[in-house]
Amino acid sequence: MLRLLLLPFLFALLAGCSGAGSDHNTQAPPAPPEPAAPAVNEDEAIMQLSAYLIAAPATLAEEQQNAIVNYAIDEIIPLQRTNSGLFYRILDPGNGQPLKWGDYVRAHYKGYMLNGKVFDSSYRKDRPMKFYIGNMIDGWNEGLQLIKEGGRMQLFVPSQLGYKERGVPNGKDGYLIPPDTPLVFEVEVLSVEEKPQ
Repeated sequence: MLRLLLLPFLFALLAGCSGAGSDHNTQAPPAPPEPAAPAVNEDEAIMQLSAYLIAAPATLAEEQQNAIVNYAIDEIIPLQRTNSGLFYRILDPGNGQPLKWGDYVRAHYKGYMLNGKVFDSSYRKDRPMKFYIGNMIDGWNEGLQLIKEGGRMQLFVPSQLGYKERGVPNGKDGYLIPPDTPLVFEVEVLSVEEKPQ
């Protein structure tokens, strides 16, 4: 079963198409603000991140690891790494129940590439997404189990834990997310929901 995050992208495309005949005098309510990240000790962050750099990357995974780490160094973002190659930063561990495989959650998110280009954001649409942990890309399925309900985190997802070589087509002979592209997601788990019948 393909585990894709395509549903929010389809909604975004449909929402963009449906506004053509709308009344331009009405204004939508402002989207909720994205939470701020905690302060960071720059020297400690750079020292910690430098340990993840690979001197002579020989594989795509190693090249993407260096790209993620260099981005984090430039932005002074302290990261941790799992055995799978997922990088993450817990912004708020949450105070609810620990998240686990199969939980049905409601979350806000923003997804962007290492060049800063945002390809999707529920904050911008003011529409949190509901999904099962286990039905998403591998980076989300693994990463979200590191926090609790109410938690927030950044996920730095190499392509082997994301959309791999297939990317996400945009339906216009191009790509919303190009193949073999590492991605960054900011995810805020608002609640664990009752599973739909």
